[in-house]
Amino acid sequence: MEHMPLSCRNRSFGGGRVTLEPGEEAGEHVTDGREELIVVLKGRATLIKGNERIELSEGEIHFIEEGTRHNVKNLSKEPLEYVYLVRALEKHHSL
Repeated sequence: MEHMPLSCRNRSFGGGRVTLEPGEEAGEHVTDGREELIVVLKGRATLIKGNERIELSEGEIHFIEEGTRHNVKNLSKEPLEYVYLVRALEKHHSL
């Protein structure tokens, strides 16, 4: 897995660009105190969001609500590239 943080990160907004090779995953985590967008740039992503399994293709965007357990997996035979953008909610003020 390759992860490149965004250089415009500030107290309430951040993110990065991720490349997952076939069979790799980002790792399960929870969006405590923040919301997240996943934008697929290349390939296919399998998003495990709570009990849902969501397939995302190139150009698709998915919103992840605050407090949601999720993971991004590459179950395809091609590399997956995506950008994630996170926004801290006002009550938490920073990432």
